[in-house]
Amino acid sequence: MAPIPRSLSHKFFFLLLLILHVGCFLLTTADHRRRRQHRPTPSCLKPHKLKSLASSFSFLKRIFSSKTCKMAIETARSPSTPARSSQHSIVTLIQQEIPPPPIPETHPPTGTPQDSDIATAEPNQSFPLRNDIFPCTACGEIFPKAQLLEQHQSIKHAVSELADSDSGKNIVRIIFETGWTSREKSPKILRILKIHNSQKILSRFEEYRESVKAKAAIHGGVKRRDERCIADGNELLRFHCSTFLCDLGQNGNSSICGQQFCSICGIIKSGFSHKLDGISTLSSSWRAHVAIPEDIEEEFKFLNAKRAILVCRVVAGRVGSDADEPEKDGGGFDSVVGRSGSGAQTTLDEEELLVFNPRAVLPCFAIVYEI
Repeated sequence: MAPIPRSLSHKFFFLLLLILHVGCFLLTTADHRRRRQHRPTPSCLKPHKLKSLASSFSFLKRIFSSKTCKMAIETARSPSTPARSSQHSIVTLIQQEIPPPPIPETHPPTGTPQDSDIATAEPNQSFPLRNDIFPCTACGEIFPKAQLLEQHQSIKHAVSELADSDSGKNIVRIIFETGWTSREKSPKILRILKIHNSQKILSRFEEYRESVKAKAAIHGGVKRRDERCIADGNELLRFHCSTFLCDLGQNGNSSICGQQFCSICGIIKSGFSHKLDGISTLSSSWRAHVAIPEDIEEEFKFLNAKRAILVCRVVAGRVGSDADEPEKDGGGFDSVVGRSGSGAQTTLDEEELLVFNPRAVLPCFAIVYEI
């Protein structure tokens, strides 16, 4: 008996497996028909369809005899492809088929740009405070510039009345009344006002005093008065009398007026005028009082003119006199003593001092009085 070819045996073996598989499928279908009779029989398993299965075997035989089928069977039987690679191919396929999740759109935070910056800032980050606010310590009013604040204080809070319990008021009163002890007329003090000079006026006074001290140091202290200039600029306490037209310091009023002929308010606000040839300062309040004519109030009664005496700090510097006339030509004097009388009877008045530079006089107190 001739041996059966190997290829023919393989075909017979696969055909037997296929028949066995179809038989199991038919038996399972018949069993399901008996259990579920209420369901209609599938059209593919009706009796007149079974006849077509025989013709299907010839078709299957041709399929298995083709080269494509052989290659597919050999590939399925070969154990060379590991399971891990197949799993990897499946994962790759899933990743290719499933699109990546959409990236959520980020919307900018609502609100103003300043609010969003604050919201996204770190908790420890500090923001600088605005430094363009200047409040008034007296009334609480706020200004955007330091110049406006200084101007406000120099007008609205220029003076303040000293209370009776203030020790400074008693000292100023004693100094004021000292020159009137042996006089027939005695003044009646209505109020003593403390002058709050602006920082600008204070700086000008301090700078001038330092310049006088430096100039005296250059001269080397030739005379005794130069020693005083080197120490403190030869600073003295002097009096100056003038008039005012407003209700200065009355009923707790701390502001000054802006009237053109109110001399006291003008001096407190801006200092002494640069147009003056010299500022007259006196050694006592009585001398300052008599320096103004007695009928000044009567002449300017229609303007409601009143008197006030300013207690001032004065940087006298180097004081000149007739004996120092040659030295005066060299321009080494900061002030000179006054003169009294006229013609041949002109004499030196030691109680009056004319100061050349207005920055040398700093008013500290204003005494409102009446005779």
